[in-house]
Amino acid sequence: MVYHEPMTSWMKEFVEALPIGGSGRLRMDCPACGKKNTFSVSEVNGERLWYCFHADCDVKGRTGFRVRKQSPYHPLLKSKPQPLSITNTFLDFELPDTFVPLSRQPEAESYVRRVNAYEAYRNGLADIRYDFRMDRVVYLIRHENRVVDAAGRSLDNNVKPKWWRYGKSGHPFVCGSGRTGVVVEDCASACSLSLLCSGIALLGTNLLDSFIPTLRTYDRLVVALDKDATQKALSLVRRLQAIRPTSLVILDKDVKDMTDDERKHTFDKYIT
Repeated sequence: MVYHEPMTSWMKEFVEALPIGGSGRLRMDCPACGKKNTFSVSEVNGERLWYCFHADCDVKGRTGFRVRKQSPYHPLLKSKPQPLSITNTFLDFELPDTFVPLSRQPEAESYVRRVNAYEAYRNGLADIRYDFRMDRVVYLIRHENRVVDAAGRSLDNNVKPKWWRYGKSGHPFVCGSGRTGVVVEDCASACSLSLLCSGIALLGTNLLDSFIPTLRTYDRLVVALDKDATQKALSLVRRLQAIRPTSLVILDKDVKDMTDDERKHTFDKYIT
């Protein structure tokens, strides 16, 4: 396996920012090939050396830099992520160098399959990456054919917040097409609907004003929040009925946990 300059660049940044303890050594999963506990980093006389011991991965290198206090990754490694928030401000969004193809991390790909988002990814309806620094599955958010933001779901259920918003675009995550928009909580649920209709993820249970222009583009809306958010869903329906005909679906299970047949049976009658 041969990596070119872009891989070397972000790997160097990654290694520089790692919090190595007093032992001067660290062993972890490889951020390049994803193999378990094969990536070794050592610090000797201020220089860091890294190497992956897996036979099919020849990632290795060295850097004379210690961890830089001004490293763009350093604050995030030592502090808790900010809660998911969105503003109406449109800002140019650049993909972080730590976003790598989903296939680089088997656990991330397995998660995407488990939550029924893989078909949308495989069919090009969703652009899903892996953030090796934050250990998150990342869903890229597009608007007018541009990537304007991203939302990442932690692979570790104990990490809070569960979702991390990388930018401040003020746009929801949308996956699929059609004249019916189904409003759901998370990106995986939106992806699971994409072969039937258009899934629109609020990234929570609250409707932000900045989402309204997107919702106005549909002829009909359906609210299908997770089964533990029925009261929120009722409130959301009342608000959305002012802009488009809106129906409420009370779920027995989360959309992303349904089988294909269950989703089709649940939503077919609403799709135009």
